[in-house]
Amino acid sequence: MLRFDQDQRKIINAAKELQRDARKAATRARPKSPKADRGRERDTGYLAFLRRQPCVCGCGRPAPSDAAHIRMGNLSLGKLPTGMQVKPSDRFAVPLNRDCHTTQHSMSEARFWSERGLDPFTIAATLFSAYQRGG
Repeated sequence: MLRFDQDQRKIINAAKELQRDARKAATRARPKSPKADRGRERDTGYLAFLRRQPCVCGCGRPAPSDAAHIRMGNLSLGKLPTGMQVKPSDRFAVPLNRDCHTTQHSMSEARFWSERGLDPFTIAATLFSAYQRGG
């Protein structure tokens, strides 16, 4: 069995740390797979903006809200339905309080919105436009 003194262990540990750093740098430098985002547009600023808005479903609850992504499709807007590892873009999100967000996911999303007489795509477009103007 090999035994190393303290100075040798320091050298070995420094070499291992250099190897770890080189592996991490190689991983970061590797190009992302085209499947990584699957065309999803991300905007963390917009999601933060939504969380500061009141719930839009008509319940009247104030902020904070969840940023609820609209998963159903609307082909006239070029919005395909999502699922099967495809996430909706952040611009297709609206503020819902936690209870309403849970309800939205527990039933047909189209039914959730039609029962309230609301068009989530119009709401999302209006909010996204307000956000871009500095809302």
